[in-house]
Formats: sequence, C-alpha cells, structure tokens
Amino acid sequence: MRRIALTCLCLALPGCGYSTWSDPPFSTGRNPNRPVGDSENMRRAMGEQIEANPLTPEPGDVWPGPIQPPPTPQDIERQGLMGQVERPVPGSPEAMGQAPNLPPPPARRGSSTPPASNQQGLAPLPPQSPPQSTNPTPPGRNPAGQLYQTPGGPAVTSGGTTGYQTTTTPGGGSAIIVPNGNGTSTIIHSDGRIETVPTPR
Repeated sequence: MRRIALTCLCLALPGCGYSTWSDPPFSTGRNPNRPVGDSENMRRAMGEQIEANPLTPEPGDVWPGPIQPPPTPQDIERQGLMGQVERPVPGSPEAMGQAPNLPPPPARRGSSTPPASNQQGLAPLPPQSPPQSTNPTPPGRNPAGQLYQTPGGPAVTSGGTTGYQTTTTPGGGSAIIVPNGNGTSTIIHSDGRIETVPTPR
C-alpha cells in the first residue's frame, strides 16, 4: 500500500504548479490565462457597458492667421539685413584668425574696357579643330536586305536597327529577328512561333 501511495504521490507531484489547482481554467475559479488590463477596449471585450463621452469641437478659432508673405529683397534692404557681414563658421580658418588660401580676385574691368579677346595688340586665338579619334568607329551595317535561311524558306529583312530587324516571312506573315550574339538569331513570328536560325555573316 505504501508503494502504491508513494507511486501516486510521485506521479501527482509533476502536476503541481503555480495557480494550477486553485484556479483551473473554465471552472469556478479565476482564469489564469486571461489577459491582464483594465483599458476601455479590454472592458468592452469582457462585455462591460462603457460610457464614452462624445467628441466635441474645440471652442474658439484653432486655425492660425493668414500666412505672412515672404520678404522681398527691398524689405530686407530696408531692415538693413543685407549690409551685415556673415560671421565665419566656427572651426574654419577665418574663425581662427588665419587667412584662407584663396586665389587673388580677378582684375575689375570698366564698362568701356573691351574684353581681352578684342584688345588691340593681341593676336586672335587660332580656331580650334575637333579632336581626332584614334579609333574611329566603323559605319554600322544596314539591317535591311540581309538574307536569313528559315525552315520555311529564305527571309529578307526590310528594316530595323542593330538590335532587331523586321522581315516578311515566306508564308506571307511578318516577323521580328533578334540577334542573340552567339552566331544565332531568334525569329519571332506574328502568330507566336519562335525559331532559332544561324545569323548571316
């Protein structure tokens, strides 16, 4: 009998836990799995009647006045803001008392002084010729008039670019020929058929 009692006790001990025996769920005790909270939404979810105050407009004029127009340069000049010298940025050479390494200012020209290119005694600059390219690009091939051997017969291209050509197929339909770059071209017929043929050289 002691052995049976000891075995039952050992089997019952793993079932003991916090709030297990005193509050089993779905019984007369409190549900330990229930979420904790007392917010308005939680109380509504629990079925309580909630008195909510209706939203009312705020009294008075809550909108700001009209937007002020931006100041014009004349307004800024009247206020004396344009004549002020900007302060140097902290950490810059000017703020530390050092002169920045700036190029000298250009010589000022008067309104009656002609530009340097028109001054007397100076030779005019020779006209610049366009730079000569060391590797001129060869002219592109005309995509029209190329002959493609298709399974239905020869097809001659009627136009297009280097990326594609258009053709009329031997059966009377139209097609687009796209070179693949590996010595073959793909012909896409107007009825949806696709063929791969050798690209003519």
